[in-house]
Amino acid sequence: MSDLSAPLTVRDLEYRPHLKALNAGVGLLHGLGVLPQRITPEHVKQAAMKRTGLSDFGDSSYEAPYQKLLEVLPNHPLSSLGTLLTEQTMVKAMSNRLRIQDHLNRHPALASARVERPVFVLGFPRTGTTLLQNLLGLDEGQRSLQFWEIQTPIPLDPDPRRDHRKRFNIAKRTLQLAYLVAPEQRQIHEIKPETPEECWPLFSNSFAVLNYDLLSMFADYGRWLLDYDMTGPYAFYRDTLKVLGQGRPAGERYLLKCPEHLWFIDALLAVFPDARIVWTHRDPVASVASYCSLISLGQWMLYGTIDPARLGAHIQDRFHMGVQRAMAARDASGREDQFFDVDFKDLVRDPAAVVREVKAWADMPHDKAGQARVERYLSTERGDKKGAHKYSAEVYGLDGQAIHREYADYIERFRIPLKPIS
Repeated sequence: MSDLSAPLTVRDLEYRPHLKALNAGVGLLHGLGVLPQRITPEHVKQAAMKRTGLSDFGDSSYEAPYQKLLEVLPNHPLSSLGTLLTEQTMVKAMSNRLRIQDHLNRHPALASARVERPVFVLGFPRTGTTLLQNLLGLDEGQRSLQFWEIQTPIPLDPDPRRDHRKRFNIAKRTLQLAYLVAPEQRQIHEIKPETPEECWPLFSNSFAVLNYDLLSMFADYGRWLLDYDMTGPYAFYRDTLKVLGQGRPAGERYLLKCPEHLWFIDALLAVFPDARIVWTHRDPVASVASYCSLISLGQWMLYGTIDPARLGAHIQDRFHMGVQRAMAARDASGREDQFFDVDFKDLVRDPAAVVREVKAWADMPHDKAGQARVERYLSTERGDKKGAHKYSAEVYGLDGQAIHREYADYIERFRIPLKPIS
């Protein structure tokens, strides 16, 4: 179930000395009133309006999740540094929302623009979603979102070259800081400003993002969000894609990746009725354990320490809920022809063949030149190559046999090969 022959990639369960010192300094600034000790709805909005000079927040679909998120924050013992990071994250999200809405107001023709036949690659961590998205996105005409544009989706300068440089450098500085604080991130999943990444941050701009539950352990917010009508946030997400596609070549097709769509397939199909959904599958034990290791980095940044067993139980439950909701929504949709299943072992054994199959199903062009690009990519050494991330299911209190029992209907339905558990 776990490879314990090498040191674990993530070993720290609490702040390192330099972060303890930084946390103490931020706490002092909180005490002096230089930084806000409490994050309030009015503070975030005022800070975002001051930063952008704008005041139109668009439709009200963000308001309920925004208020709920701020309502539950006092229930969670964030560190001083965690409070600052959360406050800055929320101000940035609200600023993005203001800028997106302003752009839509200034370009009314976008209201009639269409996002046609987008392809969504869904699946839990370590199921091959990154590899598959990267391979499918090698051909012209497939539009994946790069980290720099996900972080800052609205132009900051009228000159395209200067704008790209500004937004690219924002992403570069963000990553430099992240790797300085948590260098392990490179081994788990290396991100560069120009790499295609998950699109979930675009939902942060509506404050309707399950990542606040998964990474931040705001379980009370997560329970609420799972009962919330996500159609409004998905519509704002679609409008953001329209903005990001403005001025791009005609006929370009979005190729998007994010596991969080699994929890909200009903809303996704309501807003994107012609979507194509590629769902990757693997033994859930590896997915749950690997994800726990990854998000533990973010959790100790927010709290100063983590409880591995509590984290493991939470992620195991949420992931199980995700596959149950996804299967139910898929069945209820009556659109089985819009789903394509990929087994992780098939993807590992012959990725080029899987790419050909997906492209044929999704009506993507494929020729000899495209095949050559796939082969070149597969021969390239990557920083997050197989085996670089060492994690232990046991550290997070995970029982592989119990996970197999809990996920039995999912495993049986998709005939998922299981790794023997001793």
